[in-house]
Amino acid sequence: MKQLPPIYKTLFSWVKQQTGIHITSVNQKPVELTLKVLIANSKLNEPQYINQLMRGDINSQPFIDAITTHESFFLRHKKNMMAAIQHVIQPLLKKGIRPRVLSAPCAQGEEPYSFAMLLQEHGIDLTQVEITAVDIAESSIQQALQGRYRKYALRQVSDHFIQSHFTQHSKTYSIHPKIRHSVTFIRMNLLTQAHSLLTPGYHLIFSHNMLIYFDQPTCEKMTKIFNTLLHDDGLLFVDAVETSQVNTIMRKAQIGADSVFQKGGLHHSHQPQNQSTKAPIHWNNSTSINTTAARSCLEITRKSAEQAYQCKRFGEAIRIYDQLIDQHPAWARWAHVGKARVLIDSGNEMEALEEAEKAFSGSLKSNSHYLPNKDKADAHAIIAMVLNKKGIKTCQKEHIEQVQQLNPKHPLLQLIRQGKQE
Repeated sequence: MKQLPPIYKTLFSWVKQQTGIHITSVNQKPVELTLKVLIANSKLNEPQYINQLMRGDINSQPFIDAITTHESFFLRHKKNMMAAIQHVIQPLLKKGIRPRVLSAPCAQGEEPYSFAMLLQEHGIDLTQVEITAVDIAESSIQQALQGRYRKYALRQVSDHFIQSHFTQHSKTYSIHPKIRHSVTFIRMNLLTQAHSLLTPGYHLIFSHNMLIYFDQPTCEKMTKIFNTLLHDDGLLFVDAVETSQVNTIMRKAQIGADSVFQKGGLHHSHQPQNQSTKAPIHWNNSTSINTTAARSCLEITRKSAEQAYQCKRFGEAIRIYDQLIDQHPAWARWAHVGKARVLIDSGNEMEALEEAEKAFSGSLKSNSHYLPNKDKADAHAIIAMVLNKKGIKTCQKEHIEQVQQLNPKHPLLQLIRQGKQE
């Protein structure tokens, strides 16, 4: 293999700091190719681009997305999921406890969606289980939110499974809305953001095919993070080839799967390596919810909706707004206004009118947060615009007056003034 410039050594250390991925001669080729493509689309030479990338002068997300692995497929780890349902989910539900599940990393959503589908096939109401999925790649999270996949991602599932959980299009398959809305997706770096964005107390953590990309010190750091995130009797499932990287810190459990671990190693270091535990799992209601972290997750979802709208990814924006309406009633009014903006910009005027009117619905006011004046003005403006196009001048006037009071600089008022001057 050719000798790389010295700056690459610094870059590889930076990659490890940012992602945990240990770059060696075996996996350095994707990094080289990614840089080649990104540099070709810039006006910088290789050293300039790398230096600006590491300094933060260039958005690092496209680079990180390109060098991380996204490909997976549905029901890839079905054996582990079935064991989790039998030994964790069902016993918890019988005790009246709402199970908390984390998929980390989640790739493009194949794993958490697969688990939700299997729960549904076991007759479990998806609203009774909390499923959170995280990944470092923004592109993976956006793909997961869309819930659309090509047939290749379904290569290991039966036609009956596809018919039960997907809607087929000409070249893609979309997940049924109920399943899509059952998973909360968060873009994050587990090594640096887990403690600030995730609430400890997960009864299940699925982490397949991530630790294999880390060196031993990083594996230990990540395992300690998982150990902290788990409920006292929680279980961590990893890929079979990753068990040796976990069992120095956590205790191997026997529940019918050979790649599952219980919380413990940090204070059970006296146990011989690979020693299994047959201690029963006792579930209780002691798990507390950190409201600050919950609000952080919600804020990320809200920002994702706004970003999708601003980037004109209208379908994605509507899906996120619908998720907020369904799962976070406190933000329903705000989400209805956001959805109205998307619909009016995409030419769906009557639907936009309906969403704007829902923002003022009396049934929402009692359990929704205060709607900022800016958003109120937008809702009134959308209603006025649609009424104007339909020739309903009388009702239009009162909404324009509301816009004037709430936001005197609103673009709609400027358009009206320009129209009068002309």
